[in-house]
Amino acid sequence: MRMERKSLKTCLITGGEGFIGSHLADLLVKEGLKVYALVYGNPKNIEHLRGRMTFLPCDLKENAEVSGIVRRVRPEIVFHLAAQSFVTVSWEEPEETLKTNVLGTFYLLESIRKEGLDPVIEIMGSSSVYGPCVMEEMPLQVNRAFRPTSMYSVSKAAEDLLGFFYRQVYGMKIIRVRPFNMTGPRKVADACSDFARGIVAIEKGLEKVLKVGNLETVRDFTDGRDAVKALWLLARRGEYGKVYNLCSGRAYQMREVLEKMVSLAGFPVKYEVVPEKMRPYDDPVYIGDCTDLYRLGWRLEIPMEQTLSDLLAYWRAHLSEA
Repeated sequence: MRMERKSLKTCLITGGEGFIGSHLADLLVKEGLKVYALVYGNPKNIEHLRGRMTFLPCDLKENAEVSGIVRRVRPEIVFHLAAQSFVTVSWEEPEETLKTNVLGTFYLLESIRKEGLDPVIEIMGSSSVYGPCVMEEMPLQVNRAFRPTSMYSVSKAAEDLLGFFYRQVYGMKIIRVRPFNMTGPRKVADACSDFARGIVAIEKGLEKVLKVGNLETVRDFTDGRDAVKALWLLARRGEYGKVYNLCSGRAYQMREVLEKMVSLAGFPVKYEVVPEKMRPYDDPVYIGDCTDLYRLGWRLEIPMEQTLSDLLAYWRAHLSEA
């Protein structure tokens, strides 16, 4: 296990209002750090932290805004989570996806470099860069070649390579993270969250049938609340220049996930596979190798059943806001 870095107090989270960003803000505030969050969308996920951390409105596509914030905050740790993070949206808005994910990352890293700062920087990439896989290749290793199959994964491959470049050329303290599927309360627009939202809509009499996509795919899920503990651990113990898969290493078929959630809901749910829920391309199986995170001391604490139960509870409380 690597020695822990000390005295890292000032943190900057890009995408602080998002699913992972908000859970990370919860954790860092609890740890007593001084937290600044770049906020682009609705900050409802972190409203409960207002007054305990600093909200900084920012569009990553605006270089002057990014540079001004870096100059003001002078962070000791940067968690770069902000992104256009929806695969489906990337098919419809490829240019916006590239601008946000690639140019936004470039503006952030270049601003830090020009200011002469030396923070620990975590870049949140994506396991989607690994591309098409078969079961015999599981679990996926970080040395697998990039084979992107959507504009989202193209943008994440470029973001990942920017991290490699700034580490190799400028010696910046960059750690690259490739998360697999992350879900849980506050997550929207992934399969698990869509299942939960649809089931709750049926429960409330708003819908009669749950419409779903491909149920044959196999995925690796981690609860977002466990994931942010890995990010905080990497900031303190991760190796600069190294890539870490953030995953559970466990296989879940989407049909099994849906059936488990229906069982947890406690009432029968009629569902049907519909064309509009199918992607142009859907990798059949994705399971990651998380050995390096385990070596640092990270462990999964929240079982999948609890994650699914908490998702149902989240949508029971928030469906009217969606």
